[in-house]
Amino acid sequence: MKQPVLIQSHPKPYRYSLVLIITLTLWHLMLAGQVNLSVDEAHYALYGLKLDWSYFDHPPLVGWLNALIVPLSHSDTALRVLPAIFYALSNLVLYHIAVRLYPSFRWIGFWTLALINSAFMFQLLSISMLPDTPLILASLMVFWIFLNLRESPSNSKRSLKNWIWLGFWLGIAGLSKYTAITLVFSLLMIMLVEKRFYWLKDKGLWLAIVIAAVIISPILYWNSTHDWISILYQLKHGTHNDNWDWHRVLNTQLAQAGVYSLLLFGLGWWLMLSAWFQRQAEVSRLLAAFALPIVLLFAINSGYEMSLPHWTQLAWLLISPAVVYWCWKHWQFKAVRAFVYLSSFITLSASLILNSQLATPWMPLPDNENIVRDLHGWPEAIQQAKDLQPQYNNAPLFASNWTQASRIGWYAYPQPVYITDNRFDQFDLWFGNPAQGSNGLMIVPSYEDIPPKTGTSGHFETCTPLKQLPIIKRGITIVTYHFYFCENFQAVSYQGWVKMLGLTQKPLAS
Repeated sequence: MKQPVLIQSHPKPYRYSLVLIITLTLWHLMLAGQVNLSVDEAHYALYGLKLDWSYFDHPPLVGWLNALIVPLSHSDTALRVLPAIFYALSNLVLYHIAVRLYPSFRWIGFWTLALINSAFMFQLLSISMLPDTPLILASLMVFWIFLNLRESPSNSKRSLKNWIWLGFWLGIAGLSKYTAITLVFSLLMIMLVEKRFYWLKDKGLWLAIVIAAVIISPILYWNSTHDWISILYQLKHGTHNDNWDWHRVLNTQLAQAGVYSLLLFGLGWWLMLSAWFQRQAEVSRLLAAFALPIVLLFAINSGYEMSLPHWTQLAWLLISPAVVYWCWKHWQFKAVRAFVYLSSFITLSASLILNSQLATPWMPLPDNENIVRDLHGWPEAIQQAKDLQPQYNNAPLFASNWTQASRIGWYAYPQPVYITDNRFDQFDLWFGNPAQGSNGLMIVPSYEDIPPKTGTSGHFETCTPLKQLPIIKRGITIVTYHFYFCENFQAVSYQGWVKMLGLTQKPLAS
């Protein structure tokens, strides 16, 4: 393995890369106040208001990070500053990794950043505080420290320092998202492939394990006091269907190809698989060892339930330097250049449309069919619901599912929000269950089922429409919010979820 190249030896690519990172960060911050919080952003913002050792669906770090912001401001812009910084830092670390791995191509770092930042998905998530936000930075740091360990003499002071940092960043990754477990499998894979069994005799390894375990101990503590519900949920998650169907796998892969680019997706998959069978592919194997477990995990699970495209973003980020280097090495071939140009045109066009639509929803789409419809109008809808509540005995707010409850819960805070379905989730831990026979106000955006479902367990007996609130911008109806007064809630049975999760009883509200 070659020693890392000092960035100062290639000042021009580094300077251009910094300009790219800073420019994109400023643009993303400008967009931050143009749209409301997405479903996930609002959900994890509530984590920040309801601090705990962990949560039903994710570890706590995303909530702890949001807790740094919410005492200062609840604005959409403020909540997006920290993820923008994290994303910029991740770009910077990725640049250094690319240059370190492929020193013969002095522009490798710049073009790696250009590749990932042209992708639709990375643009979409660049200012969103998700569990993936700290996970990506921590995982890139794990990879960097791992490279240091490969170059450090075993049981040396330098090695011990790297093991300590490895344990720290593995712990931070574990606090971010449960899929950080793939990092452990990646490290084990490299140890086996490169026959580094002497690591097992290095006291630094065991110190790293202790450090990581201490850092993730809040997750274990919370789960031990909640019947291990989060762990059980993750083990069962993605297996809701009894039959594995390759159509779901295909649709999941097509979605990833669309949001990450044909180039990154297609060539990335090929490099992750072929690197293991090529003698001159040591660097690609390292990247593949960290990327492949992630895409395989979600590819297999998507046969039971389609995986969301952003769940694999870390894998495509990690393999991106190998993709750029392969293109550079094969640039003399017309087919390669044509494929790169075609993929870049499609990807950049999609990203430009997305960014312009986030800046202002200009596309003349049919009413209520705008692609950013779920990012507009929530504060106005909540204010309308608050104005209606006194007329209906201050009835509590309801949503038809957790995705809508996240926005309602955030923008109506500190009011509780209840959900009309049979699914157990974090809102049941926060607010408990609606009382049998209770009434409520339902807020239903136009892209949900209208009128809301009634007459069955977990729903109201009847719902009466009250009024509608269209959100109009540039003469276009982006979305319409419907308000209902619903009566006689039918108590929900959680027996199905209790059985699926292997619990003895339904967990109590926190």
